[in-house]
Amino acid sequence: MTKIWYLMRHGETDCNKRGCFYGSLDVSINQTGRQQARQLAQLMANKDIDKCYTSSLKRTQETASLAFFGHPYEILPDLDEKGFGAWEGLTADEIEAAFPVEWQAWLDAPFSVTPPQAEAFSHFKHRVNEQIELLLAREEKAIAIVAHLGVLRLIYQALLGEDHDFWSIQVPQGQVLVLKQEDEVWQATYLTKEDL
Repeated sequence: MTKIWYLMRHGETDCNKRGCFYGSLDVSINQTGRQQARQLAQLMANKDIDKCYTSSLKRTQETASLAFFGHPYEILPDLDEKGFGAWEGLTADEIEAAFPVEWQAWLDAPFSVTPPQAEAFSHFKHRVNEQIELLLAREEKAIAIVAHLGVLRLIYQALLGEDHDFWSIQVPQGQVLVLKQEDEVWQATYLTKEDL
């Protein structure tokens, strides 16, 4: 059975604009984010989906409400972004100033070093991968997932292979990363404003 997953990052927030780490902070999208969500609506206008999923954070739900106006969405808390604990709401420069030793350790080994009071990357990856398995087991052929960059990177790796570098996987706001499975093989393409 062919499956298509339309992956979308939430629209821009003021924390994005400032360059903050803000994983579990529950912030709204800004005006630019609303424009990006409306662009997603245009890109998805002629796409049939069986279900739309979001995280439990309002920036994904606000984006989905604009991108899929009138279409209900299901909230999956395991699609929440990784929590960054004491670093949330801070920029990289602010973190480096306040936590110089921990910051350098994290830069050297971001998948094994856990910032103060933060969620371990291994836990984050485990919960997202468990949710991916649950979604794959469902009957839906075409789904939309409005989530966070870290989550979308993990989905990409889970479906297309962990040989894809986590940091190199990009899902720009206002674009759709399309993952399509045919004959057990997943392939990736993008829908951008050039497709309108």
